Amino acid sequence: MTVKSLLTILLGGVLVNNYVFQKFLGVTPFLGNSKKECRAFGVGAAVAVVMLLTALIAWPVQTFILDKLSAGYLQTLVFVIIVLVVVYLAELFVNKVMKKSLGVYFPLIALNSAVLGIAVNNAADGYNFIEALVASLGAGLGFLLAMVVFSGVRRRINEQFVPAAFRGLPITLLAAGIISLALYAF
Repeated sequence: MTVKSLLTILLGGVLVNNYVFQKFLGVTPFLGNSKKECRAFGVGAAVAVVMLLTALIAWPVQTFILDKLSAGYLQTLVFVIIVLVVVYLAELFVNKVMKKSLGVYFPLIALNSAVLGIAVNNAADGYNFIEALVASLGAGLGFLLAMVVFSGVRRRINEQFVPAAFRGLPITLLAAGIISLALYAF
């Protein structure tokens, strides 16, 4: 494990293997909450933190419990429980420290397929602990980047004339596809 390999994993998660644009995971909050930059940043940052915390817990559970007991068939169920517990604890932390609630973000983060996907992919890729954390950080930063960049794209789209047939979801999906193709070039 070298710094170069860790940097490759990190940049791969942000650009090349972006969970939103390349793997199409976590698309629901991406399409629903990318209209305003502030909200997009909030959701993206919350998902990035939850991805990192989930990987922090999921890797040891996979390595020291599921693999030792040959209970890999329980992986998805266990990881869903880990994601829900992490999001619930994040809700408690935000509520206690900031005197705010995640509100509508709570189900968007708890049911986000990108959060579950990073835990499953880390196990499937056979990453060690540090690589799993770096991959989760890269995926989280990639999700944050996708949310912020696409909120700017949506703002620009809303300022332009769009033919009636393309308004709403069609132009949104078309713009997301173009960004996906641009990132695919990496």
